[in-house]
Amino acid sequence: MVENKAEIQRFILNQVNETQFLLNDELYHQNIKLTPRLEFEEIKIYIDDFLQGNNVNRFVTLPGLRGVGKSTILLEVYDYLFNEKNINPENILYISCEQLNYIQQCDIYAVIDDYIKNFHHASIKTLNHQIFLLIDESHYDKNWSLAGKMIYDQSKKIFMIFTGSSALNLNYDEEAARRIINYNINPLNYTQHLNLKYKYNSIDLSNALRDLIFTGNVEDAIEIEQKVNHDLLNLKGYSSTDWDNYFKFGGFPQVMFDTRQRDIVKKMFNSVNTVIQKDLGTIKNITTDTQSYAMRILKFLAQKYPGDVSQNKLSSELGCPFSTINTLFYLFEKTQLLFHYDDYGGINHRTKKEKQYYFATPSIRHVINLTFGVTKLKEEEYEGILFENFVASLLFNLIHDDNFFDFEVFFEKRKGGVDFLLSKMFENPIPIEVGHKNKDKRQIINAMKRYNSNHGIIVSQTTRTIRKDGDIIYIPMKTFSFI
Repeated sequence: MVENKAEIQRFILNQVNETQFLLNDELYHQNIKLTPRLEFEEIKIYIDDFLQGNNVNRFVTLPGLRGVGKSTILLEVYDYLFNEKNINPENILYISCEQLNYIQQCDIYAVIDDYIKNFHHASIKTLNHQIFLLIDESHYDKNWSLAGKMIYDQSKKIFMIFTGSSALNLNYDEEAARRIINYNINPLNYTQHLNLKYKYNSIDLSNALRDLIFTGNVEDAIEIEQKVNHDLLNLKGYSSTDWDNYFKFGGFPQVMFDTRQRDIVKKMFNSVNTVIQKDLGTIKNITTDTQSYAMRILKFLAQKYPGDVSQNKLSSELGCPFSTINTLFYLFEKTQLLFHYDDYGGINHRTKKEKQYYFATPSIRHVINLTFGVTKLKEEEYEGILFENFVASLLFNLIHDDNFFDFEVFFEKRKGGVDFLLSKMFENPIPIEVGHKNKDKRQIINAMKRYNSNHGIIVSQTTRTIRKDGDIIYIPMKTFSFI
């Protein structure tokens, strides 16, 4: 134990002395500084308030999938503190709990206590100057929220940011939850992709699309769509293949600048495998057999239409106990590899718990299929599945956008039902149908009559620009990706 303590102290020393030298490698591409995500800009506001003496909002959490840019945000915060606010490196601690876990079972509170004693010659309670804790992969400590709460309560001189898997949303200490400012870090929509990769700002189109979907007003969106399409034709470095690559492999900054498909697939699959091999076990103790079933389930689902198989059938097909299947679906959702929508049909009907599962992004589904190299589907069917998953994912991320109003998404199980129904309190649902080829509008018309909807939406790959025909709005798949 003494040897481990010495190792941890060396680890902390290295982090304090060396983190500043990582910044150029991690925050620049071809000598150009990367554009930060919007969440970083919002976190800066809290940091500036803290530096000016406002010590209320000083505990931030950033849950999200591996590869969405959480670690980069922490290093951007470090860069901001070190290079713009001239904070002494000894007053900034960036650590990865995953790395700490290789030394001994991660205990965030003990590590922070040790850091303050050795670098600041104080205890957490007696600390008399401001410090910043940037704690990556904090879900490796199952008591992370209790540790954060204790630190928060014992000192008003500490600003903390904890990142981790989406399981951070699961195991809050109830008392800690009242102190936390939470930002879900979602896979990138196309607006965010263009901003990070090309420094092109298309947020106006995002806002106009969000208004269009819930109000049916298309004028602003049509005008801005036309401008954005024109801008992209003249955007320096932008390729006509960029959107297709984003659709099949995008959403994750870690592969944004890779040009070789082989490298992209390898990195993304490794991220999925790491979730299975490491992250699932931080939520619930599971066996190696359960881990092996996890990848087999994902491989199986990657080739299926959403809702095409029940957990009972999956248990039989894979020879896996139903209880294990049930546990793994629970874990997949908590790490946000998968998510689900419920069937729409009233409170009594929903007690049947009919669910339709989707991958976090179509790119994860695609990468799994490419890695294993098998699918029985025809190309057109396969692309149709990817497109439906794509729209489902964008809507899911919009639900979890902390700056957007609350609404719900459902699917329609009935024969001839639409793909999605958007439900906002006190308003009739909005039907959305996803089309790959020319889409028959009968389903959307029937759904609009069924729910007395003011308008319906067809998202289609064959539609070139936004248009409105009566009460039906047609949106190109590429344009919808800006949402």
